[in-house]
This record gives sequence, structure tokens and C-alpha cells, in this order.
Amino acid sequence: MLTFIVWLVVAVVLVAVVFLIANVMERGADLPGESPNGGGIGAFWRSFRAGLRHRGKQGKPVDTDLESFFAQTVETGPAYVDAEQLGDLLVRAREQATRQLHVGTVRPPK
Repeated sequence: MLTFIVWLVVAVVLVAVVFLIANVMERGADLPGESPNGGGIGAFWRSFRAGLRHRGKQGKPVDTDLESFFAQTVETGPAYVDAEQLGDLLVRAREQATRQLHVGTVRPPK
């Protein structure tokens, strides 16, 4: 029983650490020069409590057909995985792998 409680406490502490790291990473994602929009543990706790309050509420279902869904979500920018960028990356990786690296010799101490 004691082992179970210890592992439970460890799991809860790890979850708290992950939430705090995610909060810090979110604040670091702002553009340079922008003022942070209320970060810190207080903002994290307010967001966490707001999520718990709205957990049971669900929005209205939206009936839409597949064609209109895809028509509304068309991306006009470059694709996430671009074939040309992948090709360039593979060429550079091949060139780097074929270069001979000079590895120093290790001599035993005398």
C-alpha cells in the first residue's frame, strides 16, 4: 500500500511539473517586444480552474458535409512537408555523410 501511495505522489508531482513547464513555454512563445499576457502560476491556476468549471458543458453539434469542411480548411501557404525542402535536406545530409572526418588517434599515456 505504501508503494502505491509513493508512486501516486510521484505521478502527481510529475504532472504538476509538466503543467508548469508548458505554462513557461507558452509565455516564451510570444514575439520579442510583446508584453506577456498575464503569465505565471496565478494565470495557470485561473486557466486550470476555468477548464474544470467548463468540463461538463458541451457545444452544439454542427452538421456539415465533408466537401464543405475541406473547402473551408484549404491552406494557401506552403505545405508543412515540402518535397523540395526534403530533397535539399537529403542532398545536404548525403554530402555531409560522404565527407571524411579527421578523427584523432588516442595514444596510451607513457
